[in-house]
Amino acid sequence: MGSQTQTHREQVRQKIIQSALQRFNRYGFTAASIDDIMAGAGMTRGGFYSYFQSKSELYAEAISCFVTEKQEIIANSDKASDRAVTLLQDYLSRRHLEDLATSCPMIGLPNDVSRSDQSVREAQEAALRMMVETFQQGMTPNAQASRQVALALASLCLGGMVLARAIEDRVLADELREATMAVALRLGHWT
Repeated sequence: MGSQTQTHREQVRQKIIQSALQRFNRYGFTAASIDDIMAGAGMTRGGFYSYFQSKSELYAEAISCFVTEKQEIIANSDKASDRAVTLLQDYLSRRHLEDLATSCPMIGLPNDVSRSDQSVREAQEAALRMMVETFQQGMTPNAQASRQVALALASLCLGGMVLARAIEDRVLADELREATMAVALRLGHWT
């Protein structure tokens, strides 16, 4: 396959992944159909299986792309503590709350899918590990139980954003998100 053909193929694949990320985030894994995902990428269902073996594989790839994007954002900081704070503030930002199309796919994934599909569980685990490692590395070397605090911070972030998205009252949602961020910053000893 020529390099131009390979480049085009990768561009099409990325369009499918971006379309999938938007639909998974808006409608959830189960309700996002392959037909809708492909239509969002400007294609028909027929082309799907030349790029992905299953919807679960595509979902896992969407999570991987999200993780890569977050790693690129935090890589701009030299200090580990700055990377942890950047990740925390970006994750709990109003933009992340409101931007359903490109946000963390783990927030809306139904538990039944995550329990049943190994590739989805592995992708979720990779995203969680990235968050935990970033938080843990950002704490001072003498911080007691930094692994435990990092795990709690990741749970706090996910839970805070899930709840903020689940309610209708935007003022309360902002309060929830901002309180989660304030407590998380104190737990990490970054404020």
